Amino acid sequence: MNLASRYNTIPGISLATKLFLHLRWWLTPYERMAAYVPKSGKVLDVGCGHGLLAMEMAIYEPNRTVLATDHDVARIDLARQAGKNISNLQFEVSTGSPVADAPTDGKFAAIMMIDFLHYFSPEQQDAMIAKAFANLENGGWLLAREVNQQGGLISKLNQLYEKMATMTGFTQSNTIKAKENLSFKSQSGWEAKFAEHGFKVRSEPCSSPIFADILYICEKR
Repeated sequence: MNLASRYNTIPGISLATKLFLHLRWWLTPYERMAAYVPKSGKVLDVGCGHGLLAMEMAIYEPNRTVLATDHDVARIDLARQAGKNISNLQFEVSTGSPVADAPTDGKFAAIMMIDFLHYFSPEQQDAMIAKAFANLENGGWLLAREVNQQGGLISKLNQLYEKMATMTGFTQSNTIKAKENLSFKSQSGWEAKFAEHGFKVRSEPCSSPIFADILYICEKR
């Protein structure tokens, strides 16, 4: 099911946004990423954007409770409208560090950080990974996806796109750092970073052929 079609009838949504969401749906393996998430329990999707992954995780697994956060108010508004009939899904605007904003009334079975961490400085990345570890149940999962900095020409083009999208405001970063210099790492660099914070890590390519994205599957041991 193409979940991007849920946005088609939202009043006032632009044609450009609808085209972007349909393109993103076809180019991003949301179903594959969601398959790594436990079928029950609380799930936090940090930096959820328009909410496609959050809907994928919630709509087919009613025993999951999905909380999805993003600082972009306009995107959260669209996500709420698209997912309004999904009872186990909640969208919230993040006002600070998205993981720090997570509720403390229980830990999560999984936390998602998809195409997200590179917007922050290395120090902020460390803080958010550490907080994610603390907010996970024992045996819980952190799933992160990032462009491989050393992925050749495709990687260079992906990084250029991210920088242009941030500079033009298409991707609305809430940090000055992101507008000046995005913080990418190599595949081995991210693996080492997650392991440094206590995770058991494995990684695999996770994108269409025109992207150099790597999915990091991190288990809290």
